[in-house]
Amino acid sequence: MEELPRKKDYIKYLKRTGENVWLLLRIAFRADKWLVVAYYGSAVIGAIMPVGVGLASKYLIDYLNGYVPGGNKMLAGLVWLLAYRYIMTTLDGLIYWVYNVSYVDYLFRSRFQNEINCEFYKKMISMDAGYFEDAKVQNLISKTRDTKTWKLPDMLRGLSYITRSATMAILSGSVLITYGLSWPIIVALTCLPRLISQTKQGQIQWSVYGSGAPKAKRLWYFEWMMCEPQALKEMRIFQSGEYLLRKFRQVQAEIFDMFKKPLNQYLPVWIGLTVWEMGVIFLITLMQIYKLNNGLLTVGGLILFVDMVVQLKGNIVNTAIELGALFSNNLYVEDFKKVLNLPDLVKESRTPVKIDTSKPPKIEFKKVWFRYPGKKTWVLKNINLKIEKGKNVALVGINGAGKSTMIKLICRFYDVTKGEILIDNVNIKKIAKKDLYKLMGTLFQEFVHFHFSVRENIAMGDPENFDLEKMKTAAKQAGADLFIDKFDKGYEQMLGREFDDGEEISGGQWQKLAIARAFYEQAPLLILDEPTSAIDAEAEFEIFSNLQNIYRDKTLVLVSHRFSTVRNADMIYVIDKGGIEEAGDHEELMKNNGKYSQMFLTQAKGYRK
Repeated sequence: MEELPRKKDYIKYLKRTGENVWLLLRIAFRADKWLVVAYYGSAVIGAIMPVGVGLASKYLIDYLNGYVPGGNKMLAGLVWLLAYRYIMTTLDGLIYWVYNVSYVDYLFRSRFQNEINCEFYKKMISMDAGYFEDAKVQNLISKTRDTKTWKLPDMLRGLSYITRSATMAILSGSVLITYGLSWPIIVALTCLPRLISQTKQGQIQWSVYGSGAPKAKRLWYFEWMMCEPQALKEMRIFQSGEYLLRKFRQVQAEIFDMFKKPLNQYLPVWIGLTVWEMGVIFLITLMQIYKLNNGLLTVGGLILFVDMVVQLKGNIVNTAIELGALFSNNLYVEDFKKVLNLPDLVKESRTPVKIDTSKPPKIEFKKVWFRYPGKKTWVLKNINLKIEKGKNVALVGINGAGKSTMIKLICRFYDVTKGEILIDNVNIKKIAKKDLYKLMGTLFQEFVHFHFSVRENIAMGDPENFDLEKMKTAAKQAGADLFIDKFDKGYEQMLGREFDDGEEISGGQWQKLAIARAFYEQAPLLILDEPTSAIDAEAEFEIFSNLQNIYRDKTLVLVSHRFSTVRNADMIYVIDKGGIEEAGDHEELMKNNGKYSQMFLTQAKGYRK
């Protein structure tokens, strides 16, 4: 048997479950408070009807025992009792099974799912970029994304079942009190072991889930890989699909065995509890038959007693089962809550300094040192550089030199470990993020392929200010107009294969659209990280000619391995091993015969061959 937690931990576990239920209820109430009231209210009202049906049956049976055929009054009484019984049955069907289960449950679940998804993605779009480079956080996000839409609503649905079952247990117990105070207590005590076992079993499932997390991560990775188009192409060529599928099945089997083990342990317990509960109920029913035989109880009274005992027992058991499910679902809420509660890595200043976001900025690194969170290796070491207003500056160097890290710091995806970065002589930490991002436009190596229309793809550079003529100009400057004009729908053509009528375009064409997006924004500061890696040399030359004209009076920061794109920069910084190896314009650096000259000549030699 799995080791059970100490009493102190058990109480903490129950408390945490209650807190998470309350969290979900607050979210549901925020989405639609009247729907929440209707959902749980109809569960409570619907719970009254089965007890009402039981009472109606008692009165009907007792009435029939004394029924004398031929009398109009007796017939009228029988009709009223039958009507009462069928009204109760009809109301039970209408209020709970039709209104609650078939109608409100669907609306409630749909509205709650929408709100949960909005909460999750609201957090995603505001989350610091550093989290997306943290493997543990990415695993947490993947887990939550895959389970939030179903498991969280399941928890509130379970709460509805508990509400109904608990209400019915209270009502049936109240009826049993009329037979004697001890009967509901005896039935409740009989079912108590079931309640405890379900709670413990739910908690063990929680611990198994935690211990199985590494295997689950591997399973999710295999699932992603076997659906990713690029990976599937490579699998087809190397014939590696069957091998990965075997690995996938192996992990599936390991996880299945982990969850099966505690269920196997509890199966004999559940069988024994079921036999115990029915045995006790049979014995206490026999005692009521003794009363019936001695004229102390009517036939209807006996039927009502049996009905209420079965209802009380059944609803206590149902409550126990749903509590177990509640505790199991709670672990998914824990993951969701962890995502929502991820703190900002990059803190906003409480007293931000306003900067002019309409003019090109001056950027300065002063004694900047940086290493990634949780890492010991310095990525940048004592960086000192200036990017003057309206200047074209290039960062070059081998892979891993630190160029892209410098861009991340300018974008304030991370804060420097030591030193400072100044924007117009203001420490970047004192500038509000929204003002910083108004100042800049970016194009990274891994840019987004928006499976929207061409128009929406370009407009994402400045989605609040749509201007078709400005968009067409941006597309022409990026060289994207050449393929856009060939589409029958022009700028309304859907791109990608995610949706109907979508047109797939080449990697170079996607990159041109991304460049058009940057041109469309016309930010005072433009940061380009390998912007033309998928574009041919002729198109690249034209794009950079346009770029130099557009950004003649703006600040441009360029990271590239292609020296043809950086040789016209006003200043070139050669980054090597986290530091600045050389600095100057192209002519100066070639005369120095240093690192830049060597890299340039090596690349030029490759072209000449």
